Amino acid sequence: MNVLITGGSEGIGYAIAAEAVKAGASVTLWARDPAKLAEAAASLNAMRRKGRPEVAVSSVDVSDPTAVRAAAEAYLSAGAPPDRLFHCAGFAIAAFLEDVRDEHVWEMLAVNAGGPIHVARAFAPAMAKRGAGTIVTTASDLGYLGLFGWSVYTASKHAVVGFSSALRHELKPFGVTVQTLCPPATRTPGFDRENLTKPQSVAKAEAAGGIMSAKEVGRYAWKRAGKGGFFLIPSRTSRFLFALSRLSPTGVQRFVPPPGPGGER
Repeated sequence: MNVLITGGSEGIGYAIAAEAVKAGASVTLWARDPAKLAEAAASLNAMRRKGRPEVAVSSVDVSDPTAVRAAAEAYLSAGAPPDRLFHCAGFAIAAFLEDVRDEHVWEMLAVNAGGPIHVARAFAPAMAKRGAGTIVTTASDLGYLGLFGWSVYTASKHAVVGFSSALRHELKPFGVTVQTLCPPATRTPGFDRENLTKPQSVAKAEAAGGIMSAKEVGRYAWKRAGKGGFFLIPSRTSRFLFALSRLSPTGVQRFVPPPGPGGER
């Protein structure tokens, strides 16, 4: 099995890669930082089964469609399209709307919303032509909910869910499955960076919903990939909130009321 993971050098992407390597898959990682990619590959190669190929890496910025096309062409020219494509590259800044910097608005939209589009456009035609394969995008529980302090990030992750839903309909006749992974807050290096500037009230609300480890999310994503269902929601609490959000999109927000005027942020 050939597996391609974007954002695979750390966090959820790395955790999925570890599951894939342990299963004996041939794994390729994409991420922006060559040093982190090299470190991840060395760690994963130490886990691989005897006789299995070494983990391959490629430095790719998924927000750059030209770079994505070039990397995809190189991947496809070397062999078949991926059997499983996990898009895990993402970027988050937690801040109230008036505090989000302009460059962070556009970076979150470019990476989180643009990234899965560019990657799918590069690989979906080849997967459809073969008539098989699974694409798993990574959204968040904020892909179907809204939470104060995450307005721009939530917009980018709702975009992932909408895009993936439409792509699922588009590719189903060709035998390609599309799913979207919606984890809650997850302990990753990115999560640690977010916490450096995250408003206190946002952190409290996040903790109330439960925080998972990247290993737990990665194990769940690998196990459920390609096995039916559009939403992959690894947290029991998140599954409850998802069901409630279908019944009452506004009612679910009563569980985490935002701070009012003059309240602690």
